Amino acid sequence: MSRIVRPFLTVVTFLLCANFGSQEESMTGREKPKINFYGTLTDTAGKSYKVQNINISGLYKQIPVYQKPENKETDPNINITRIDFAEVYSIHVPHPNVLLVYNNRQYIEIVITSKDIKKTKDTYIIERSKRVICDQVNTAGPIEKDLSFQAVDTLVFEGHKTPAPEPEVEKKPASHG
Repeated sequence: MSRIVRPFLTVVTFLLCANFGSQEESMTGREKPKINFYGTLTDTAGKSYKVQNINISGLYKQIPVYQKPENKETDPNINITRIDFAEVYSIHVPHPNVLLVYNNRQYIEIVITSKDIKKTKDTYIIERSKRVICDQVNTAGPIEKDLSFQAVDTLVFEGHKTPAPEPEVEKKPASHG
């Protein structure tokens, strides 16, 4: 009987410890992107926020978006464009309540304005499951925002910065004596 109980208790103990460890990690919040893109987010309710640490479902470069197919039977995956925030002036969602369905997957239309001199605008679609994640700037500390594209009107990028490297702790030689 103890041959069954000991492995069971070991597994239960491991699961409990793993669960408590993940709670401690979540106290510090989500992991921030290596490059801090910042700007202004306007939601569909008309509220504007200064935001930083902007990403789309964890990405700030090589984000896949798709050309809008002419017919519903065409798979959008045949024409992928990968965008980088460093090249984007703004992202606008012109029809937040209109979902497009291709191959049983839902997409939403977005208009991307480039940072080029002409402010070139291109229309793409992005998977409905993708989310805009950022920190709202607040004097009490950053407020995490996690929005579906259906809740976004416009996201304007004002710049980016890389975090300062953390100072190295000087190691003292061990004393023998």
